[in-house]
Amino acid sequence: MAADKNVLDHRTSRRGLFKAGAALAGTAAFGSACSGIEPSQGGSSSGSKGKLKVTLFAFLGGDLAKMPKEFAEEYQRKHRNVEIAIYEQSNTVGYTKMLAQRKADPESPLVNLGFFNPTTTVQGVDDDMWEKLDYGALTHAEEIYESMQREDGYGIGIGTDQYGLVYNKEKITDGPTSWKALWDDTYRGKLCLFKGPWYALVMAARLNGGSEKDIAPGWDIWRKNAKQIRLMVESNPQYLNVLSNGTAPLTSYFAGTSQQWIRSGAPLTYVVPDEGAIQQPVYLQAVKDSSQDQLEVAHDMIDQMISPKWCSRWAEVSVETPANSKAKLPESLRGLPAFSEKTRDGFIDIDFDVVGRHVADWQQQWERDVTSRI
Repeated sequence: MAADKNVLDHRTSRRGLFKAGAALAGTAAFGSACSGIEPSQGGSSSGSKGKLKVTLFAFLGGDLAKMPKEFAEEYQRKHRNVEIAIYEQSNTVGYTKMLAQRKADPESPLVNLGFFNPTTTVQGVDDDMWEKLDYGALTHAEEIYESMQREDGYGIGIGTDQYGLVYNKEKITDGPTSWKALWDDTYRGKLCLFKGPWYALVMAARLNGGSEKDIAPGWDIWRKNAKQIRLMVESNPQYLNVLSNGTAPLTSYFAGTSQQWIRSGAPLTYVVPDEGAIQQPVYLQAVKDSSQDQLEVAHDMIDQMISPKWCSRWAEVSVETPANSKAKLPESLRGLPAFSEKTRDGFIDIDFDVVGRHVADWQQQWERDVTSRI
């Protein structure tokens, strides 16, 4: 087990709360989970009709809030004394608001649990934002792939996307297979990257004698090869446009987003690099300073969301690899190399703690040292 047992023992204190919920099972359901909300009083525990209110942070965009909403509907039907609100936002914007809410009212967090990427997870650890999870009390924790567990107990994975290579198959007929293609003269002037491409920097460092902790070789590569880049993009629609029309037919990006573009008819191909893809886990976190009852429910909700059923559903809507080893891979993803066992076993082991603590500085330096040379 990657995380040690810690903090609260949820197995006993949860009983009273959920016994109360069972007693209400014969009453009428209290309606759907809210969507797209902007909590006005943080994570206030007072719900309608005396119910316990918990607020769940879901990613904004596409179908990413679909699984959290479906889960909330089912959970509320089974626990009639719990009311779940869904807060949809990007981690970048939402986490900033979480910090602001804590400063304004430390005892009333904006959300009580949610979905967070590795960078925000590390930032939250440094900011003391998360409540440690008791892996020993999570019935499905042992089913989660070790690479998607956290040794410090701050969060647990529900799924993972991955960075690999994406290219326009109509413009590039001899497709690249290595991360080195990003700075290979063969593709000079054909590359586009999303603003702040830490993964391109890290791989340049790794393949030239460096690492996340020794990033200097990566900067050397990109300073010398800035002209590889045709342009830096700032949105997915812009990204799809320049890749599809051939303005900049090569990049490194998410397998999930790329597959959605391919399904929409874009002439693109996603490639798992020979050296392996970089996994990008999504962690479920419980938020500190929530009430004891909210934390009990958050812990139980997380335990259920990492079950095979809900990991599989998350994989389907997010186009990711499920974190639970017993989860069935959605039919729509079967047969795709990005979601094979070989790819999962070959994920590059990135030190996200290092990346998360340096990514903001790296982005600023990229603007100075690379973007200025394009």
